[in-house]
Amino acid sequence: MKPVNFITRTAGSVAIAGLFALPSSFLLLDATSAPAQAQSATTAVRLNSQITDQAGVLSTAEKKDTEELLKKGITESNVKLYIVFVDSLPTSAQEYASQLRSQDNTNNTMVMVVDVNKRQLGTNWGAAVHKDTAAKVKEAAQKHFSTSDWAGGAHAAGDVVANTTSSESLAWLGAAGVAVVGGGAGAVVWSRKNTKKKQQQQIEAARSITPGNTTDLATQPTPILRQLADEELHSTDVSIHKGNEELRVAISEFGEERTRPLSRALEHSRSTLNQAFALHQRIRAGLVSSDEEERALLIDIISSCGTADKCLDQQSDQFARLRQELIDAPQLVNELRQQTVALGVRVTQASSIVEQLKTRHKPELLHSIEDNPCVAEKEISHAEEELDRARELLKQPAGKQGGLVDAIGAARIACQQADRQLTAVERAEEQLTTAQSNLGALIQEVSEELDEAQALSQSGADIDRAALGTAITRAQEAMRAAQENGSRDPLGCYSELLEADGQLDIELDEARGADNDYRRTIGMVDLTVQDAERHLRSVEDVIFNRGRIISVDTRTTAQAARDTLDLARHQRSTNPKEAFLSAQKSLRLAQQASEQARRDIDDFNRRHTYRGGGGGDLITGMVLGSLLSGNGGFGGGFGGGFGDSFGGGDGFGGGSDSASF
Repeated sequence: MKPVNFITRTAGSVAIAGLFALPSSFLLLDATSAPAQAQSATTAVRLNSQITDQAGVLSTAEKKDTEELLKKGITESNVKLYIVFVDSLPTSAQEYASQLRSQDNTNNTMVMVVDVNKRQLGTNWGAAVHKDTAAKVKEAAQKHFSTSDWAGGAHAAGDVVANTTSSESLAWLGAAGVAVVGGGAGAVVWSRKNTKKKQQQQIEAARSITPGNTTDLATQPTPILRQLADEELHSTDVSIHKGNEELRVAISEFGEERTRPLSRALEHSRSTLNQAFALHQRIRAGLVSSDEEERALLIDIISSCGTADKCLDQQSDQFARLRQELIDAPQLVNELRQQTVALGVRVTQASSIVEQLKTRHKPELLHSIEDNPCVAEKEISHAEEELDRARELLKQPAGKQGGLVDAIGAARIACQQADRQLTAVERAEEQLTTAQSNLGALIQEVSEELDEAQALSQSGADIDRAALGTAITRAQEAMRAAQENGSRDPLGCYSELLEADGQLDIELDEARGADNDYRRTIGMVDLTVQDAERHLRSVEDVIFNRGRIISVDTRTTAQAARDTLDLARHQRSTNPKEAFLSAQKSLRLAQQASEQARRDIDDFNRRHTYRGGGGGDLITGMVLGSLLSGNGGFGGGFGGGFGDSFGGGDGFGGGSDSASF
């Protein structure tokens, strides 16, 4: 039993020491296991899943990854943990957690509510959930939430209930500490295996990030970025070698002019790969001055290679489809020939339908379809000419059939055009009734969408403004024509406005997505800037109050954090992705300055031998109390800095607790 007690005491000591490194910006509120009275109002959140993200801070992959851990927690520790992210709360986080748990008020449930804007966390748990488990869940999550790492916090909480991090305290002891205790090596091996599994989960999630999404890439740890960069370099190199062979075959089959897009994509990939290898060599040669520079280079490699690789793959797929069409050409020619015959029969029927419609409706109402049978007949003739050309090319040997795919494609398009012309006649009666009934509503819908499109075009998001502008112009012209001529030609106006509305809908969806990404990035920038500002203000207060105790290195780091934070604010609106990277860098520099300030105080204590009288501990407590509480200056000294922040039962002795870090 003594070795076990030794581990427990040592791990506990290390854990207490580890509190000095906790981030200082997250407000925690806990409820006890005693059931709280839920308010009578029904909450907007329903616990239909163990992970609920109303704030939109998690990706699909992150939610799936975390939910698997939470489900494992039910079998591993008999704790059913619900995690809820919101961007606003109707009451305190503590009370809201209690309200939500009333939806699943069994003894083994626990609810953790996170308000990402107010940066508050509240928990509530049942009688079967051990208070130590509840405390570990909160502590594990808070370490990540305080730096706006929402996915990391949720995953860490899931690790606790799934018992996938139970060896961490042993790992903290290091090899020497574990060696003192019999059998410690096995625990270290288990921990390494578990760490490897977690890293594999991280890399799988990171692989799902779009290469061009540098904002999400910037949230990944440096080891993950290194692995992604290696994979992209390898993938692009393989794609280029494969593309060279595909281009050679494509040129022999389709000619140089037709294969120019593939050739351009291949050349772009070569150029990108050469630049990426040069960046990678800089990293390998140790020519980067900081971790920030290495991360920036790795993200550049991942983004540029991934994007070039995707473009080359798209062109390769296109020519693979063309090659397959060349193989299937005899069958395709026969099928299209049958289509022209069937379309010819429909032309005669469509002509009869037009004559019948003229007896029931005013001629001007049929203006948009009366010539459709003639137009369809011309398209059919064009299709037959192209099919005759295709048959002649089929007689040529391989390598001389380059125009075959074009001939088949032209015949197919002509058949499609003829089909549309005839379908419009066949459905004219129905469409005329619909147009007369719904044209006004469609005009109103398009008008509202145009207002939204105009607003989105003013957004700072990375929107394809040319495509959106084209859709806006077409919709405006179609709407104006419908307003002016709708009564005379409802069928033609309705049809054109409907097509313009479809194009506008497509571009609006793209623009909305880009704008949502932009707003999400802006939100991440703001939260990270706020967090960095809190850390930095605490450090600056310590520098101001402790004077010469704080070294020049610490002051330099703090100033670098301040400069980078100012840059993030400047970049926020015009380049939010770069602003997010700057804000992250500022936060890391501020945390580094905090650590340097602590070392400065420790050095001062050792040099002046204050520990005998307790003065050194007092100064350290005062400084760290300021760093960790974010209150500015020294707050309440050692007692205030640590008694309020780390004291209290935290669910261990019943009751409730709140703490400000």
